[in-house]
Amino acid sequence: QGIRFSLQKGQTLGITGPTGSGKSTLISLLMRFYDVDSGCIRMDGDDLRGIPVSELRRRFGAVFQNDVLLADTIYENISFLRDLPEERVKKAARTAQIADFIESLPHGYDTCLDMRGANLSGGQKQRLLIARALAANPEILVLDDAQSALDYRTDAALRNAIREEYAHTTVIMVSQRISAIWGADLILLLEEGRLVDSGTHHELMARCESYRKMVRVQMGGVTL
Repeated sequence: QGIRFSLQKGQTLGITGPTGSGKSTLISLLMRFYDVDSGCIRMDGDDLRGIPVSELRRRFGAVFQNDVLLADTIYENISFLRDLPEERVKKAARTAQIADFIESLPHGYDTCLDMRGANLSGGQKQRLLIARALAANPEILVLDDAQSALDYRTDAALRNAIREEYAHTTVIMVSQRISAIWGADLILLLEEGRLVDSGTHHELMARCESYRKMVRVQMGGVTL
């Protein structure tokens, strides 16, 4: 309730807040898994409810917490039955910071994964899923807590690579980790389904005590 914001093409939106604050619910509304009860969400000026769901979803690339990997090759897990060309798959893997690992394997992109990627670490799974989302060159990339298993250095390298390689892609990043979203053009801080405040990291640090408290707890007094 009471959430209002706008985002320009190619910008990055960070969404943060405690568990149960409505972060994933907001993503579900943006992708029309269900519709708003009041107000509206517009894309390029058009009410989402007037855009066919199949057309709308094609504009998104998304990684959710419960996404799964196929018991198939790494290549097919990234291409994901879309018959994508090799250069797009490999570009997505490089951007997702997983290419070096793949190329170190004896069979490279032809390596077969176990069911649900059981032969990969948590961070490797997340990076493969991010590569899958990027490979379709989406207009809007949604990462819903999709970097939780990545170390800080890999996470930073991933965000920098997305900015460089997919500069025209709008990125929506959901995370409880301030370090993952502090560089966003706009950050929404949610609590109990409501917008507490919004702005850049520096704007929120200057005026929002709830945000400053999150930073202090997570960063131990380090100022980003």
